Amino acid sequence: MITNAERGVDGAQVLVACPDSQETLELCGRLRGLGWETLHASSPGDAMRQISSRSPRAVFCTRQLAGVDGVALLAQLRDRWPEVRRVLVAEPDDGTSPIDAVNRAGIHYCIQLPCGTRTLEEALGAESDFESASAVSTSAPTGAPSSSRRTGRFEEIIGESQTIVNLLKLVERVAKTSSTVLVTGETGTGKELIGHALHEASERRKMPFAAVNSAAIPETLLESELFGHRRGAFTGATSDNPGLLHGADGGTVFLDEVGEMPLTMQAKLLRFLQTGEVRAVGSRHVNHVDVRLVAATNRRLEDEVQNGNFREDLYYRLAVIPIHVPPLRDRPEDVPLLARYFVSRLAKRYGRPNLRIGDAALDALTSHAWPGNVRELENVIEHGAALSTQDCIQPSDLPIFERRGTPSIRHSLQSLSSVERKHIIETLEHVGWNRKRAAEILQISTTTLWRRLKEFGIDTQAGRPPALSPEHQG
Repeated sequence: MITNAERGVDGAQVLVACPDSQETLELCGRLRGLGWETLHASSPGDAMRQISSRSPRAVFCTRQLAGVDGVALLAQLRDRWPEVRRVLVAEPDDGTSPIDAVNRAGIHYCIQLPCGTRTLEEALGAESDFESASAVSTSAPTGAPSSSRRTGRFEEIIGESQTIVNLLKLVERVAKTSSTVLVTGETGTGKELIGHALHEASERRKMPFAAVNSAAIPETLLESELFGHRRGAFTGATSDNPGLLHGADGGTVFLDEVGEMPLTMQAKLLRFLQTGEVRAVGSRHVNHVDVRLVAATNRRLEDEVQNGNFREDLYYRLAVIPIHVPPLRDRPEDVPLLARYFVSRLAKRYGRPNLRIGDAALDALTSHAWPGNVRELENVIEHGAALSTQDCIQPSDLPIFERRGTPSIRHSLQSLSSVERKHIIETLEHVGWNRKRAAEILQISTTTLWRRLKEFGIDTQAGRPPALSPEHQG
């Protein structure tokens, strides 16, 4: 992190022209942490007076400020004080392109709140950039590395931990290649987001991106889904289907849960990776396609190879560049940022602009082990937002705390597997031991749920779990 002192501009001021809110307070705090002196204005008139009297080096302004068009205000700054760096604070999904703001007001940068320290560094720019009104980069609270190609998919990868910063730096470097990538990580960590980010940061970003879940499609249909089929090739094939690989020619295909793929399909996928050839089911014609394959799995494929469940030659073809997505428990410092991000999205969805999450709830969330990772956190936040009767979400509003009577659920005497086992059992109990519904709530495939049930010794037919086995006790 480069502070103002290191830039040699001690005492330089930033004006934050945003409505009074918790997010505005957090923005000012982050700016002060970077060494900037912050000024605040909640109306256009106040903003213009402070700019005239205090001469700030940069101005952050929302699209709407006390009912006035914030972009028009920034356009006035460009005309009267062109040396002031102009940063637009955009609302997520407001339907307005930041390019419009560039054309109207010469915006240097566009951010969304809440945002991280690295985003603010990029928004403020280096000292030598203060005179430049270059093209805008749309950013969200990701901590992503600087890139002129950074787009929407990076915005969904939330985190400021060094682990996430390093991960996104790796993604940016790998995106510049066409190598096959194997993304590994536990269920719910966001592996598909990494696949999207690799595509969006690559030269292929204007070409198609297609995703398929190997575990969700029966073996008899998976070949057709990937390679296509001719009309009449099998019962139900009433029309030609080009297949995902052909349809994504020039782009990227994300193949999720590749560890679940049957051995017969593994052989066909291997041949495609070796030759680039695609032949539809029921056709003799072969097409060559240029597709970058990004595969993902929550299994240890090295173990699957040793057990004879996965082809070794395919494993090495897929793992040209391995990328591991860390579990949420390894980056607890990102939990509050993720929680606020999810709350801000839900506030907009539910039409509750004052919705926020309290410090006690954030502390409790941070102490949780999160066996379901980011996906579980998102579901918990949505539950709390939907059921809370106040604008401030409290621990009692969150399902993982409501039956425990304490905001902290860090189980020091329990292993992670026992926490996950308990979470699965509670979900099954909630839906009357309906495995399909439980899998939907947990946002995992029924195959993955079945495997976890088998590992934990849970018999859903009995309607209740057996006693906790020694290996799952703390």
